[in-house]
Amino acid sequence: MRMVLMDIDDTNRDLNCIKSEIAGFPKFFVIHDSSGYVVEVEPEIYSGLQKIKEGEGDKLTSEERAKLRELQNYLNQLPPLNLEYNEDYGFLLGGSINVSQACNFSCVYCYANKGTYTLEKPKLIDKETIRKAIDFLFEKSPYGVSIVFFGGEPLLNFPAIKEGVLYAEQKARETKKPVFFNVTTNGYLLTPEVAEFVLNHPFNVIVSMDGPKEIHDHNRPFADNSPTYNVVAKNLKHLVEEAKKRGKLHKISVRATVLPEQLNRVYDIYHHIKTEFGVLNVGVELATLSDSVVTKGHIDTYLDQLKKIAVEEVETFGELGTVVYVKFKQIIQDVYRGRVSSFHCGAGKGSVAIDVNGNIYPCHRFVSMKNFELSHIENFEWEHLKRFELQKYNFFNHEPCKSCWLKLYCHDFCFYENTIYTGKGFIPPALKCYYSRESFKIGLWLYSRLWDEYEEEFEKVLEKSISVPSSDPERNTAPELERIESEHITATI
Repeated sequence: MRMVLMDIDDTNRDLNCIKSEIAGFPKFFVIHDSSGYVVEVEPEIYSGLQKIKEGEGDKLTSEERAKLRELQNYLNQLPPLNLEYNEDYGFLLGGSINVSQACNFSCVYCYANKGTYTLEKPKLIDKETIRKAIDFLFEKSPYGVSIVFFGGEPLLNFPAIKEGVLYAEQKARETKKPVFFNVTTNGYLLTPEVAEFVLNHPFNVIVSMDGPKEIHDHNRPFADNSPTYNVVAKNLKHLVEEAKKRGKLHKISVRATVLPEQLNRVYDIYHHIKTEFGVLNVGVELATLSDSVVTKGHIDTYLDQLKKIAVEEVETFGELGTVVYVKFKQIIQDVYRGRVSSFHCGAGKGSVAIDVNGNIYPCHRFVSMKNFELSHIENFEWEHLKRFELQKYNFFNHEPCKSCWLKLYCHDFCFYENTIYTGKGFIPPALKCYYSRESFKIGLWLYSRLWDEYEEEFEKVLEKSISVPSSDPERNTAPELERIESEHITATI
């Protein structure tokens, strides 16, 4: 399913009107709730819809009414959404394994107590536990297995990763189930040996780097507070060079995390990583959403930076043949493929997190939080997941999501963040919702501009594109094998 480009309009109250104007190029869209279609419309149609939404339908001209009926008739012919929702999953698609609850960095925004979570002292997973964790994931995953090696800093326990990969590949051959790997690393220990290994196996690699040296070294110092940028940059350059040689550059991503006071540098960070290292998947995320720290002004600054990024994406698409900023890439792919869902948070729904001791949690953010410890890999029962509230959640049975026009395409719902920032797992922070809706508008604008400028080339890229993986392990799962494969084989858009 792709964005529909039309010259007509509609009176259907099932439509949500969207306007996005950047760099002097206004774009107008509607989202059709019943079908999930995104429709680009001309300005006159948008204005007519706005009149209806504002209770001024009596001011429509006869020409406007005719156009609205024409679009309504078109939309009425679209197949309705078929979003089956089942609280009783009864299967997994994979999960994250904490191979290390230790870290060699001391990042200023770390939520995991310097990588140990709540352990009294750092700990690495042992060979027996990682094998049992992989056995567990293969047993509970009927379609294929997505394994995320997480930490702490996972490369502090590279031997366990090697052990886990070789063992999982053996299990894949025995069970005839596909297996995919993902590792998120601070890059300090990403040596040529490690690079060689991950490029020889079905890995997506996400390197955490916060952009230019002065920002990175402030945010991500070594444990003794010494700078880390130079080593990480050297290792990332080597990884990128080797990935290029093997045609695997699309499997390398960089994620930056910024503090609220650094939001005016988001574009600089993106541009630095993109141009200095030649990485084709770059994301920049805000470290906190605490309303005691973050204001609407901060989010508006963030959005202004994303608009600058969107403009650059239009300028460089002809040369690169890809969209680099990961969030925009996700939006474009989802709209093009009609990839909608009644929920987008995989925590406890098809995905779990396993700590160094084999304890199971809904996701990696909940590791060591006793209230969210579900079970253990040796005695897990599906009933344990049912105790987790998110099993009962979907976008159609809870406010404020139920009334939100973005619900079908929202990728920012996070049960952990909701719990931390609002105290209610189903209630997102208002600023997160504002950011989600406004950034989606920017993504739609970029989609339309790329179609304007590169229609034939852009369509070819869309046709062959497969999703880029999220840097969040729980967003790397979905309720069908197609999503497992697509989110672990990064693509070209």
